[in-house]
Amino acid sequence: MMARHRFEAQFRRRHSTGFTLIELLVVISIIGVLVALLLPAVNSAREASRKAQCANNLKQLGIALYNYETNHHVLPSAGKSNFIGVKPNVTQFVDGVSVFPRLLPQLEADNIYNSINFSLDYNHLSGANFTAYGTVVGAFLCPSTDRSGEGGHDDIDPLDAASSARGIGYGMTDYGATCYTDINPTGNPPANNPYPGTPLRDETFRADGVLKHGSTTVAEVRDGLSNSMVIAEDAGRDATFLCEYSEAQYDPLVQVQRNVPQGQRRFWRWAEGANSIGVSGIVNNKQRPMKSKAVYRTTAPSPNPEVGAGANDEIFSFHPTGANVLFGDGRVVFLKDSIQPAILRGLVTYKGKEVIGADAY
Repeated sequence: MMARHRFEAQFRRRHSTGFTLIELLVVISIIGVLVALLLPAVNSAREASRKAQCANNLKQLGIALYNYETNHHVLPSAGKSNFIGVKPNVTQFVDGVSVFPRLLPQLEADNIYNSINFSLDYNHLSGANFTAYGTVVGAFLCPSTDRSGEGGHDDIDPLDAASSARGIGYGMTDYGATCYTDINPTGNPPANNPYPGTPLRDETFRADGVLKHGSTTVAEVRDGLSNSMVIAEDAGRDATFLCEYSEAQYDPLVQVQRNVPQGQRRFWRWAEGANSIGVSGIVNNKQRPMKSKAVYRTTAPSPNPEVGAGANDEIFSFHPTGANVLFGDGRVVFLKDSIQPAILRGLVTYKGKEVIGADAY
């Protein structure tokens, strides 16, 4: 009897219910494979959610534009546009701020709007407008964006006393008004282009977009609001990008001494008129160099190969295969990065008389 019990005990020890090392490794391998299969699906679902939030931001901006037009009977100025008549045509800044400060009351941000002194530049050295323009507005930010800065603020500006004293930057934007285009109507690159970052850029064919310097009436949009984009993504701009326009450039014929920090314009801020986009290249331009890698540079390099490269002042997003854009009728369209340049030009212009079907983009 005792021998039998000893045998049963030895049998139970030999046939333990625990995992062997090989079985454990097999289970871990299976789990690894499952995670590898599920992770792309999870990331895809997250990106789909972020892309939808981005589109919703643009829809809010579309409603804000509609309400602005209802109240003022014109569409607001973008603060930047093409100055036709100068050879080659050049860019002008006359209004001082972008379209976004003008839309704040329509975005239920009256508290920010009411604290703005519009008689002063947004980055006036007195710091009078810093509290307002240092505020982060969620509707101006795409959740898919990768950039420097924290929480929607840009890096502390060492040339700006208000930013340095408060230890924080200005509010940023991932969107911009499509204020003009200089893509050739044929979509072909010019013979001699000094801008390697945007080979399609041809300044002799510049044409304004709907939102430009000065107001625009709906009646002026001859191509129709449903055929004319007004705001597009230009995500990821930050202090490591270099704007080609200096703070002193206000009028194309005159350098104005403004009471603002020195250096180049900070076109990644939602207040800055330079955040408006002159469309010179394809959607999600992959041209290099992507960035200038010159934080708060006081002078632009000459020649400037960064102009228009990648996210540098073009329609650009971190969504795969395209970017969200807002049309004048309030529609948000995911514009594919395979869109033909001539079609893209036609969507930016508002009186070019182009006939473009929805299947073209």
